Amino acid sequence: MSSLGALVRERGPFASVYLDASHDTEDAAKALELRWRGVRDELARQGADQATLDALEGPALAPVVGKAGRALIAAHGRVLLDRVLPRPPALVTARWSTLPHVLPLAGSLGPTVPHVVVLADKVGADVHGYTGQSGGQGEVAAEEVRGEEHPVHKVRGGGWSHLRMQHSVEENAKRNAAGVAEAVDRLVGKLNAKLLILGGEVQARTALCEELTQRCREVLVEVEGASLAGGSDDEAFDGAVQSLVAQYQYNEAHEVVERFTAEYGRDGGLAVQGLAPVVEALREANVAALLVADPALGDRTVWAGDHPAQVALRESELSGLGIEHVGRHRADEVLPNAAAATGAQVLIADGTDLFEGVGAILRHT
Repeated sequence: MSSLGALVRERGPFASVYLDASHDTEDAAKALELRWRGVRDELARQGADQATLDALEGPALAPVVGKAGRALIAAHGRVLLDRVLPRPPALVTARWSTLPHVLPLAGSLGPTVPHVVVLADKVGADVHGYTGQSGGQGEVAAEEVRGEEHPVHKVRGGGWSHLRMQHSVEENAKRNAAGVAEAVDRLVGKLNAKLLILGGEVQARTALCEELTQRCREVLVEVEGASLAGGSDDEAFDGAVQSLVAQYQYNEAHEVVERFTAEYGRDGGLAVQGLAPVVEALREANVAALLVADPALGDRTVWAGDHPAQVALRESELSGLGIEHVGRHRADEVLPNAAAATGAQVLIADGTDLFEGVGAILRHT
C-alpha cells in the first residue's frame, strides 16, 4: 500500500472501479463491454464527469489473458491507477467520491512478495525479478546470463585427453554457475526478495546452489520439472511459481493476525482495536499494519484534512491542531489512505473479531 502514497495525496473527486476483466471465453470481450457499460452508467449516475469516464474506458476494456480482475482509479480526466488483479473481485465496485477507494486492493493482492525466478541449464540461466505481485506482474528486471557453451557435457572414454576434457567441463560448469549466482545475488539484494524460485536441469540447479550466497539460500525454493529446452511445460512452471507466491502471501497475512493477537493480549502490547485508538495512531503515523475485518466499516465516518494522515473522530480534534480544511468521509476510504500515506501495511482480516471492525499493530508504544 505504501506504493499508493502519491495517489492518495491527489485531489479528487475520484472514480474507483474494481471489475471482472476475465478473458477466458469466446464471448469474453462482449461480456466485458457489458460489465463496463454498467459501471460507467453507475459512475455517471453518481456524478462522475465525462472526461474521467472517457479516460477509464480504454483500460477498462483492455484485454487480459485468463481469469483476472482490474482496479482503476481516475480523477480529472486522468487514470491514476491501472492494475490487473490476479483474480476477479468478489463484487464489482463503481464509486465516485471525494477520496480514492483503495481498500479492495489489499483484499485482492495480499501482502507484497518481491521474488526472483531463475530457470537454469549448464550454460547459464534466465533470471527475472518481480516487485511483488503474483502472476508475473510487477516485473522490474529480466536478464539472460550465458557462459561458455563448449564443453559442458562429459564424454565417455579413457586416457589423458578425456580426463582433461572432463576437467574442462567441470571448470566451465562451475564458471557458468558462478556467473549466474552473481546476477541472482545482485537481484535478490536489489529487491530484498522474500523468495528465490529455482527451476531447470538438476545438475545446473545443484551447481548454482553451491555458488549462491547465504542470503540467497535462506529464501531458496527449487521447482522440479522445468527446463529452458524447447517443448518444456512453461505453464506448469508458471503455475508453480504463482502457487509459491500465493502461499507465501497467505502465510505472511496469517502471521500478521497472529502477531496482532499476541500483542493485544499482553500488557503494554503494540496493538489496539476500535476506531478511536486506530484513528489516533494513524494520525501519529504510528501504525505498522492496519487490519480491517468488517465490511460495514464504510458505514462509519471520520474527519480528514487535506493530508491523508490528518484524521480524527471529531472535527474539533483537527481544528484544534490548526487544520483549516476538514471534511467528513467514509472510514473505509480515510483509514486505508492514511495507512498508505504513512507506509503502513493494510490487511483484510476476514474472520478476525475486531471491535468496530478495525485494529492496528503499532510501531511503538
